[in-house]
Amino acid sequence: MALGLLPVYLFPSGRPQVVDVPLIILLAACFFRRNRPAPALRRNLMPLLPVVAWAALVNGTYFLLHPTDYQPLFKSAELLYTFFIFWAFSYLFRDFLEAGQLGVLYAGLFLSLFLVFTVKGYSEEGIRSILSFNNPNQLGYYALLLTCWVALLLHLKEKNGNARAIFWWGDVVLLFVAHFLALLSLSRGAILGLFLVDMWIFPRLSRRILIFFVPLILVALVVLIWKPAVIEERLAGRPGREITPETAQVELEKRVFHQFSIMEGIHYLVGRGGRSFTPQEKARGIHEVHNIFGEIFRCYGLIGLGLFSFWLAGFLWRSRVVPGGLFVWGALLMYNMSHYGLRFRSFWLLLAFLNAMIWLEAGRSGQTPALITSGSPKGGKPAALRQASAVS
Repeated sequence: MALGLLPVYLFPSGRPQVVDVPLIILLAACFFRRNRPAPALRRNLMPLLPVVAWAALVNGTYFLLHPTDYQPLFKSAELLYTFFIFWAFSYLFRDFLEAGQLGVLYAGLFLSLFLVFTVKGYSEEGIRSILSFNNPNQLGYYALLLTCWVALLLHLKEKNGNARAIFWWGDVVLLFVAHFLALLSLSRGAILGLFLVDMWIFPRLSRRILIFFVPLILVALVVLIWKPAVIEERLAGRPGREITPETAQVELEKRVFHQFSIMEGIHYLVGRGGRSFTPQEKARGIHEVHNIFGEIFRCYGLIGLGLFSFWLAGFLWRSRVVPGGLFVWGALLMYNMSHYGLRFRSFWLLLAFLNAMIWLEAGRSGQTPALITSGSPKGGKPAALRQASAVS
């Protein structure tokens, strides 16, 4: 979990990292395990395979046409790798939840926090690099994902009766650090998404924890207003600009619509693949589309966007069985409207956990093993789930 949640950049972003080596080894061991059938898991896994296959076909074709450009092959490997993470962790999290091992989940989250403050990553952007991240938006994304984890864990603890004090106080620490990191990042997309998840979380915090947590948030806001040195450094790295309707339109044109200017003819149907940009295209300001749907459309065309949207719509529909699931999706999509966060491991790790929770919740309608409804206060496997495991 710690390796998947935290992108420790020892090399420039967009390239394989050292952390991928042990993660691939661990996931390969999981891949070759014999797993019990889990239809509720596969319903969110299998529809993603056509997206991966189409991307591989498009990128492979462009590589044959431009054999000196290895970027299309790298893009295919990246998408296959993220699907591998989604698949393997869906089964791992199912096993953890079935066994009532909440402590393992919290350990992974806190270990990733420890690494954030102790590991210094590759610095390619000067003052924009922050902690172990290459730029503030990546830090904000990590903070948003931490908050989404807490939202899902809150519901899980309510359902399995495993509400030990150490877990509730763990939520407080995770929430406070996530809010602090989001404010430190000054990532607008991440902060907006975080507030959306807060709308789900705060009403469900116990009264004594809420009384403790709200003053901390107020202190953080006061600190942000007074702008100490650490905030001033972030502002210097991301100078503010006055936003008017005219400048907003220009910014939208430059960041999204202008990026489609390299498409023509059949590109709109099949995409232009994950090809490298030419020096002329870079000179024109062509780079990654800062929108999850826009980037998929440019790379894989209407066909790829349609396949991806079909998978996303199905996942969204099934996520409604998890209380808070739609809030989590809303926050993720809000961030990805102004950024392209599809390639990050941590995004797929969270979706794998949400997928495992859908498997648990689906059991209430008899589709999979029964949902945890009671549990041992010591974190042991609940009796209801032990009985349901025999059925599975």
